[in-house]
Amino acid sequence: MNIHEAIDRLEYVIAHSRQIPLTRTVVVDQEEVLACIDDLRLSLPDEIKQARWTLQEQQRLLSEAQAEAARTVSKAGERAQTMIGQHDLVKRAEKQAEAMLREASVKAEETRRAADRYAWEVMQSLETQLLRTVATVKKGVEALRTPAARPVNEVEIVSGRP
Repeated sequence: MNIHEAIDRLEYVIAHSRQIPLTRTVVVDQEEVLACIDDLRLSLPDEIKQARWTLQEQQRLLSEAQAEAARTVSKAGERAQTMIGQHDLVKRAEKQAEAMLREASVKAEETRRAADRYAWEVMQSLETQLLRTVATVKKGVEALRTPAARPVNEVEIVSGRP
């Protein structure tokens, strides 16, 4: 069961509980409400695992980008060494190596930014979900904790005496 299903179940229990007459107070099945809360607690680790996975994925993407940059730099160095034979070729190789280094650096930075942007979006989404969940749980807890008295406009007492 995920967080939203547990919240929906808790809301259902509260909405369909027996109401105490002339009040907004309801009598809920304690065991069922506690089961809902347990389900919420069990679901939270899944959300946290998802956030950790996102961070690990970001680190993996960054590592891959750095490895690719290192391979590109290595290739550029190897190419430069093979072209040392002639002066014109050496100059051209240096320029090409510099261009490859710049390109690799730009690619690594783009990949890092994309990974950061992806992680940020996932974290924002997770934060929004968790805030909604917390707000719903607080409403449910508050509804169970404080009985709100309904305003009584008229009270009519009926007795058997004239």
